[in-house]
Amino acid sequence: MSHVDAATILEAARQQATLSVVGLWIAYVALGGTESLEQVGEFLMGSAMPDAPQYDVLAQALNDSFVGLDLDHPVPYFDELASL
Repeated sequence: MSHVDAATILEAARQQATLSVVGLWIAYVALGGTESLEQVGEFLMGSAMPDAPQYDVLAQALNDSFVGLDLDHPVPYFDELASL
């Protein structure tokens, strides 16, 4: 999975969940994410790739937002990316 592919998935989900970048970062940190707001922004733009644990925390934060909107969790976790 390339930086751009992961970024496309994360950014599309962020927009679909109507979360701001700051809102996503706050949810991510609340779940144990350790990267800075700037780093998360780089992940969303595709200029950096999170490692598997940090990607999964971002995916969980997004999926939690979807559950809060009464939607399924469409963001795949890191181990599922290879099959896309």
